[in-house]
Amino acid sequence: MEERTRKGLHISPVDSAELSYKTKLALIDFIRGYETDQPFKLPSEDQLAQRLGVSRNALRDVLASLEEMGLVTRQRSKGTLANPKVARECRMDTDPGLIRMITRMGCQPRYEVTSLRFVEDKDSGLEQNSDSYLEVGKLFYADDTPVAFANDHVEGKIAAGHREQFEVLREENCFFFLKECCGVSVAYSMSTFDVMQADEALQKLFHVGPEELFLVMDDIVYSRDLEIVCHAVSYYRKGYLPLKVLRKGW
Repeated sequence: MEERTRKGLHISPVDSAELSYKTKLALIDFIRGYETDQPFKLPSEDQLAQRLGVSRNALRDVLASLEEMGLVTRQRSKGTLANPKVARECRMDTDPGLIRMITRMGCQPRYEVTSLRFVEDKDSGLEQNSDSYLEVGKLFYADDTPVAFANDHVEGKIAAGHREQFEVLREENCFFFLKECCGVSVAYSMSTFDVMQADEALQKLFHVGPEELFLVMDDIVYSRDLEIVCHAVSYYRKGYLPLKVLRKGW
């Protein structure tokens, strides 16, 4: 809610999640822009916080996130070390969305919306008491080549009260719709991977034969309240995207 000051000014509170996201991207771009592949020491937390215009607490949260992503390590005696070589890799577990990944590959990204409809039916990936969903299908291109297809099902009870905002999904992703339109923030997703040959639907979408291979990523998406809010299935055409993930040591 807005707060009115004594001078009559309106002050809107800062969205801490948005600030964290922008700070994280700024640091990732800084690490990626380092002149060599050799690890290097980041400036002190005080210096970084001042340069980025954030508090030290906010910066520490971002650094903890980057450590989970494998881009930095923090050691008491050595400070924070950054790995630009790993940061430059296009990875499924760190790049926020296909558009950014395709852009970083040096290609021109675009997508077309193949479906945007409310479906009165069950989705086995959603909760058992869910009997409807909002379907959003998008076909992604790198230059003029179709490389991926995302088919997202937003839980119907959540989406139903925001029908007038469905069209925002033509420009934004489901996570944006859930947060900005439905007031539901995503915490994480549980992903299952498989490989398949193109079925009839994929053959028609990608204009390929049945021998074409796809990596399938099936995501069950959880809110911060640990409720299942979306079931997303993505199909990645083999040989066109750098499908990498980082595995951390325990």
